[in-house]
Amino acid sequence: MAKEYSGDRPTALYTSAVTDTPSNLAGAPPTEPPVDGPILALDSGSPVVSVALGTAGDVWGSRSVAQASSSEALLGLVDELLAEHRLVARDLSGVVGARGPGSFTGLRVGLATLLGLHQALAVPAAAVPTLEILAAWTAEGAAGTIVAAVDALRGEWFVQTFEDGEPPRATGAPRCVAARAIDELAPCRVVGFGVGALGGPGVDARPVDTLAPAIVRLAAWRPLEWRPADLLDPLYLRQPAVSRPA
Repeated sequence: MAKEYSGDRPTALYTSAVTDTPSNLAGAPPTEPPVDGPILALDSGSPVVSVALGTAGDVWGSRSVAQASSSEALLGLVDELLAEHRLVARDLSGVVGARGPGSFTGLRVGLATLLGLHQALAVPAAAVPTLEILAAWTAEGAAGTIVAAVDALRGEWFVQTFEDGEPPRATGAPRCVAARAIDELAPCRVVGFGVGALGGPGVDARPVDTLAPAIVRLAAWRPLEWRPADLLDPLYLRQPAVSRPA
């Protein structure tokens, strides 16, 4: 059954954020997180684009679509999800997205969408590294190493290691490695889109279906840094294959 939110938005959320521009966002400190109320989470850089709605740790529902058709469908997914729970955009207490790495175009579209909502509705906004979200997706409370992985193409993967927990704790910096190098991290759990063919003995591959619900769950484990400037700074981890001429 769809949940309905009947609470009032905290007055403190009605801030000057609606006047933010890229120039003044860059130096803005993080704001306090919402006390309660629904959060909209969005992952637009993965092969399956997803949106989720809920309060911290409690996922109410989600929608997803293939990356290829996400640009046209993204706002429609948001509208459908809000309507299912008898909400409108102004009922949101915060918006948060996956920051990357991932599809260059997908990340730009999704983060720009969240920036627009932040500016139009004056709600807090945040962006969380995708590798951290992937680690949260597979966290089970058991001891062991988690390897969050994003396909970097060209036979390479962006990876970051984590120690299991709530939330998982990063034990290394993000890096780009050849697919065969993941075997060297065993024993471990590898989590990501399309990881089913990765790894050999000691590598437990955990393919992901959608990621936005994990963002909502992660918010229950640690306070989000509500810093809208992060929406302007996707984590690509390497330059795009095609760049503008000099």
